[in-house]
Amino acid sequence: MEGFTVSLALVDAIPVLFFGASMILVAERFGSPLFIAGASLSTAAGCFKVLWKMILGVSRKDVKWLNKSFVPLQAGGFMLMAVSFVFGLKRINWGNVLTSVMSIPSLLLFLIWIVLIAAMVWYRKNRFRSDDAGSNWTAQIINCAAQASLFFAILLAG
Repeated sequence: MEGFTVSLALVDAIPVLFFGASMILVAERFGSPLFIAGASLSTAAGCFKVLWKMILGVSRKDVKWLNKSFVPLQAGGFMLMAVSFVFGLKRINWGNVLTSVMSIPSLLLFLIWIVLIAAMVWYRKNRFRSDDAGSNWTAQIINCAAQASLFFAILLAG
């Protein structure tokens, strides 16, 4: 796979780090072991994808299972996080959550995150090709901005 470089792998690590840090912030506030398991699974999916790109960049070896595991791990992780919220609905102080989320600049950052995630979904459905390095660069730039927005929104929601 031509064009998969160490630089691409390193850029791919940025949104994984932002996402992982975001999930740590949420887990500290929410305190659900099920959420932590889901967030860990989703973060592991990102780490596997980074490792796949790193191996491609260094040795040109395609370790297919690292790439193929991304969607099932990420989907499973998001499902566990969603279930944890359903089970924890009564424990959440919605007044505090809404006050925090609706504060400026958190609200603007959350809105930016939503727009960027929508752009990412559209891009993956309509333009993304997993075997094309240029396509991966575009996806990672969108994802970096989205995950940075989420992290700072959560951090500033305090």
